[in-house]
Order: sequence, then structure tokens, then C-alpha cells
Amino acid sequence: MSQKINPTSNKLNTIQINNYELHKYGRSFKSYIKFISFRNYVFNYINRFCLRHNLLLGDIGIIEASSKTFIFISISNFRNKTNFKIKKYFSRTISNWSRSPTLLYFYREIKLGSSSFLLINYINYLLKNKTNTPKKIVQFVYDSLKSQSKVVKVSYTTGGVKLLELKGFKLEISGCFDSTRSQMAKKLKCNFGQVPLSQLKGCINYSAHTFFTKSGSCGFKIWLFYEFKSVK
Repeated sequence: MSQKINPTSNKLNTIQINNYELHKYGRSFKSYIKFISFRNYVFNYINRFCLRHNLLLGDIGIIEASSKTFIFISISNFRNKTNFKIKKYFSRTISNWSRSPTLLYFYREIKLGSSSFLLINYINYLLKNKTNTPKKIVQFVYDSLKSQSKVVKVSYTTGGVKLLELKGFKLEISGCFDSTRSQMAKKLKCNFGQVPLSQLKGCINYSAHTFFTKSGSCGFKIWLFYEFKSVK
């Protein structure tokens, strides 16, 4: 059965990739809260590790089945000289947090359009290295995503393994991101492609973060709109 994901519009969905709404009524949600806490521990630990080793974290998927915990981690490496036993390092620490045997699977992300969180990490990487201004970075991200439209990726959801095709995206930057004398906050929006959210085959991948630059703080918001494809 479909459910509303936005009460003020006609956007529907049948699947949720992640759900962080914890209601304090009905049956006990203690086991679910433990799962969310475990995911946050794993996510923060791996993300900090990747930042220290010049890696960009794309996404993390956790599935518990058959008394085992399966963790799928996608990483984009922009420095090929980085060489370390990452799987053994992660397994030793994460296994101490989980009561069940933990199996880790690592994937290398090649395209930036595969995850909005990967794009946020990449923007953070460019800003820290002062590669370009925030406005030019938005233009670069826009051009990169536009060239990757209709790219298909594999996603692990509550409904099983799904194929997702990138149909469109939306970028938004707000705050002080121009090197001008005016200290007024600005907002810049741009979008591309179709947004198939009025049908039951759409999916959104959303990330947001606040960055601090010499001009002030600015917030980035990224929406990636996918469409479910049939698995042949």
C-alpha cells in the first residue's frame, strides 16, 4: 500500500530506503532503536576514517538476516596511492559492536551521481582544498550530474535489491557564498530532468550540510530523483 511522504503534495512511494521516524506509541521499538544506534556508530566511524585517509564515503547499507549482519560500504578513492588493509581494520572494530557475526562488503564508487551523500563529501573536499568558489562548485556538480542522467545503479532497500535510474536532480545553495561586500544571504537553485514522484515508482536520495567558508556559512542541499527499473 502506498503512503504519503509529503502531506502537502501528491508525492507517493511504496518503499523506504531508510526510516528514522521513531514513534513512542504502539508495540515496542527497542530492537529498532538498537539497530539505528548501531547504524549511526558504523556510519560515523567509517566516515571519520575515510576523511582521515582522503577517501569519500558514498553510502552504507546494513541488513540483518540469518543471525548475521551484512554491511555494504561504497567508497570513492581519489588517490590511488592510498594502500591499507581497510576490510580487516573495519571488521575488527565493528564486530565488537554487533552481537551477531558481521560480514563487510566494499564497493568502489565511480560516478558522483550514485549518492547524494557522496556529492556532499566531494563538495566538502573541494572547499577544504580551496579548489573553487561554492558557486562554481555547484556549476561543476550540475554538469557532472547532467552527464550522468539515466545512469542505473543497484540499491538495497526494505523491498530487496532494486535497480534505480537517475531521472533528475535538484541543487540548492543558500547563505553567504560570494566574495562581495554585501553580507546579505543569497539562495541559488537549479534542477534538471524529470521528477517521477507523482507515481509509485519514484525514489528520492537527499543530503544536506552546512559549510563554513571565508565569506560565511552556506548550506548545500541535494535531491537525486530515481525511478525503479525492472530487474531482468
